[in-house]
Amino acid sequence: MKLFLTFGLILFSLYNHAQPIIINQLKQNEPGWGTVILQSQADIETIIDKHISVNQKAKGIPGYRIQVYFGSGNDAKNQANKIRTELRNAFPSFEAYLTYEEPFFKVKIGDFRNKVEAYKLFKIIQQSYPSAFIVEDIVSYENLP
Repeated sequence: MKLFLTFGLILFSLYNHAQPIIINQLKQNEPGWGTVILQSQADIETIIDKHISVNQKAKGIPGYRIQVYFGSGNDAKNQANKIRTELRNAFPSFEAYLTYEEPFFKVKIGDFRNKVEAYKLFKIIQQSYPSAFIVEDIVSYENLP
């Protein structure tokens, strides 16, 4: 049972702390908890550090949003802002996003972990915006349902 608990704590530490702390914790011997021997290639600490660094820079996690508008041209920005405002008023519990990816302005709504969650809102939005569709995107942690 202690081994299982120790393993769980180590995994929790791996997930929540920076790399040097993880390696140092694994190398420490605590009375009554046994010994962990790390057998790995010399550059494993560098690889773990890079992995943690990349994940910390990410602005969110892979997920889904509903794209309601995309357009280019002289009036595209104004149209995108208008639709974003309409979505915010109609669905105040979901965040609406306006982005520019040359040459398109895009308006998306929601932060969903999977397509099933996104599909519920999609069916409602589709009544007013028939050209809307579900897209993969990086979604915000804070706005997940």
